[in-house]
Amino acid sequence: MLWLTHDLVYTYRYAVVTGANKGIGLEIVKQLASLGVVVVLTARNETRGKDAITKLHHLGLSNVMFHQLDVLDALSIDSLAKFIQHKFGRLDILVSFFIDLTLKFSIIILSFYNDNFYENSYIAVHL
Repeated sequence: MLWLTHDLVYTYRYAVVTGANKGIGLEIVKQLASLGVVVVLTARNETRGKDAITKLHHLGLSNVMFHQLDVLDALSIDSLAKFIQHKFGRLDILVSFFIDLTLKFSIIILSFYNDNFYENSYIAVHL
């Protein structure tokens, strides 16, 4: 699938989905991957993340890969940033998903790279 942005033609779009080893995050990964987006699925727990990747590959979604990420750990965030820069050179879509059980809602932050800046959309879901 080709993606067009003004004068540029990209062969692929690259996405990161945080907390994506199950539930809504995993479904977002499936949907993006089925559209041809190369997706980096992240999770704190490496075993659960790799298990999710195995399941997605069995579904024929070979354009999905895993990288461990703890969003509260600066070294972990830095490791992911370096991985993205080295592997792809850019990031087109960031889906940051988290649940706050004390306030009983989840938030999905969608960031799309467009014209040298990120456009953010926020979706709050009451649990």
